[in-house]
Amino acid sequence: MRILISGASGLVGKALIPLLQQAGHQIHALTTRPNNASFPSNIMVYHWNPEKGIIDNNAFNDIDVVISLAGTKIAQRWTSKAKKSILESRVLGTRLLVDSLKTNNKHHVTHFISASAIGIYPSSSKKIYSETDTDIANSFPAEVVRAWEAEVDKANDVVSYVSKIRIGLVLSKEGGALLPLAIPTSLGLGAWFGNGAQWQSWIHIQDLVRLFVFVLQNPGVYNAVAPNPVSQKDLVKSIAKTYKVPHWLPGIPKFAIKTAMGEMGEVLFDSINASSASIQNIGFEFHFPLLEAALSDLLPLRTKK
Repeated sequence: MRILISGASGLVGKALIPLLQQAGHQIHALTTRPNNASFPSNIMVYHWNPEKGIIDNNAFNDIDVVISLAGTKIAQRWTSKAKKSILESRVLGTRLLVDSLKTNNKHHVTHFISASAIGIYPSSSKKIYSETDTDIANSFPAEVVRAWEAEVDKANDVVSYVSKIRIGLVLSKEGGALLPLAIPTSLGLGAWFGNGAQWQSWIHIQDLVRLFVFVLQNPGVYNAVAPNPVSQKDLVKSIAKTYKVPHWLPGIPKFAIKTAMGEMGEVLFDSINASSASIQNIGFEFHFPLLEAALSDLLPLRTKK
């Protein structure tokens, strides 16, 4: 297939592209950068600017599938400017892609696949969330996901299939949630947040990108999480165990996190247990269903030369 990807230079995009190419797919990428030097020569690169509503419509020529991954990182202090960027980068980017398909009556796109997030679900220590749950959290991340998915759903008017991949805590050597936890823990300074009892629905980066490839032939809405969530305390303890270092610090109290990180710190105390049963029931198999195996594969972190 010919696949157009927005957010191709992000954490997920950089891991996904080689896997798609290995499967024989041709990749086109959208970028806001002024030059194309960061992309290999075998990728067709086109420019866009979601904020200004600008896109090179040649990007859609002969495209079969659009994969939308673009979005400003949410793990930052939520100033008013940052919150605007987090929301608009997802909403305006998705809207521009969908509107471009609506006005291009010669396009051949049959499937629109978008990243999303399990942050749409309310925090709960007891509930296990499936994709059919309609409860929405009263939080900024949920507000973002709700507005984001509303734009994704509009693609139903112009393509045959629309898929939403609600991503959990991504474990990767290249970024995501693992680095800020692993680096201090490797030095014996790891600590969980509060009592550490909050559920962490995680996924290894390789399982995440394999899931995107699987969804090419299996459209739907899926929680992109491993089948065995852990508590935040167990996550930190498992990292320490993998590094074979002692763990002695108590949990970091909520007031300290809020002082350091502001409103964004609230997310660290959210407990979301999302189920992976839906995608497993149609045949997807995780290479890393257990946290210990995922950490063993990813740790120790190695400094790039």
